[in-house]
Amino acid sequence: MPQVPAIRDRVMTDCRTEAAEALDDARWLALTDSHARMFRPGDRPRQREVREADERNYINDTDLSSMLTHIELLALPTEQARTVVRDARQVELTGLGHPAVMRAWLIQAMTGRRASEVLMMDFEPLSDIPGLDAAAVPEGGMVARLRYQQTKIDAAPNTILVGRDVVEIIREQQAWVRERWHLGPAGTIRYLFPKTTGNRHGTKSWETSNYNHVLKDFSHHLDLRDSRGELLLYSRSHRLRHTKATTLINAGAPIHVVQRYLGHLSPEMTMRYAATLASTAEREFLALAKIGRDGREIGMDRRDMLNLVQLDRRTDRILPNGYCLLPPTRSCDKGNACHGCDHFATDRTFLPDVQRQLAETQSLVATRQARHTERYGEPMRGTNVWMEQREAEIRSMELEILALEAQPADSTTVVRGAGVLGRTGYQDATGASDSKGASRS
Repeated sequence: MPQVPAIRDRVMTDCRTEAAEALDDARWLALTDSHARMFRPGDRPRQREVREADERNYINDTDLSSMLTHIELLALPTEQARTVVRDARQVELTGLGHPAVMRAWLIQAMTGRRASEVLMMDFEPLSDIPGLDAAAVPEGGMVARLRYQQTKIDAAPNTILVGRDVVEIIREQQAWVRERWHLGPAGTIRYLFPKTTGNRHGTKSWETSNYNHVLKDFSHHLDLRDSRGELLLYSRSHRLRHTKATTLINAGAPIHVVQRYLGHLSPEMTMRYAATLASTAEREFLALAKIGRDGREIGMDRRDMLNLVQLDRRTDRILPNGYCLLPPTRSCDKGNACHGCDHFATDRTFLPDVQRQLAETQSLVATRQARHTERYGEPMRGTNVWMEQREAEIRSMELEILALEAQPADSTTVVRGAGVLGRTGYQDATGASDSKGASRS
């Protein structure tokens, strides 16, 4: 046995020239001893080419809506029929009698999980979210934690949060399994999606190959076509994962959040699944150009800005001294830090409000300084955690006032991020802001 690796190495390296000539393939010449080495799973180099996103792996809203509309035909008993509209014609089709496959596909569509991760889920994959009252969660919110079977990547997450729609599908599947396997109201078996034949005790799950076979038959039976006239294949269920990733990223979800949701180990892997659609890229770029990412003047009329950010439907973004330009999907927990935020915009009509807030803040600082001096015998220093924040607010408001006062009295131009340079860390060693800013008060 000890001689086997040596013989194998000699064959691979010593005969590479003959192999290249015999097979007419010059790649054999690049063989070295390293090709005969054994790697443990943890030692194996992880170098994977990052492929560009392919929009063909994304199911657009129209096609996905059509697929969801007709998916119930997959669960309909074979002795029943339903009329569907296909190519502007009404066609009567019989059901295929696979309710479990229908539910598994729906879970894939709603969660972006792989087929194997859904088919191998435990019978009871749901658990409560600690500290959350599911009954009080509004429509569309997350109400439970779903544990799926992580089948591909070691050490990757295996839980996600899901809403009531997914919970209801899982409860329906559990009830169906209990009835089919005669388990009783509280009975359980190993898998939520057990194989329906040759599986008396429910110890075998649906196999992906059989699952895809049923979905492929259903696709040809239904014969739905996309905008290019190509067959919409339910069996290409991995496209649902790409679609979920693309939808989340195009909606503004941070990459690291999508990465965690999809169970990826790296953001590069996540981006392989996400195709930023051309229409989305153009819309976002135009919004970026109009709003201005340099933290300075937007350069547009206030009414145009209001229309752009659709504040008629986002009144929660109207502030007492301006507007919050954070996307609707984002929230803010920074409290009264708007003046130093590059997402904060204001115009000259708010100048009296900013001036009033500046005077009130300066008065508050003077009062607290007097009390601190009386109690401790010295004023608060600039490094005091409370004083540091107040001074940053004062600097930012002074910068905003300078920017607004520079506008004509009748100007409706919106200024964004004028107080950013007042934030802590934007001053030089002497405590002053840059040449465009106001000095520390």
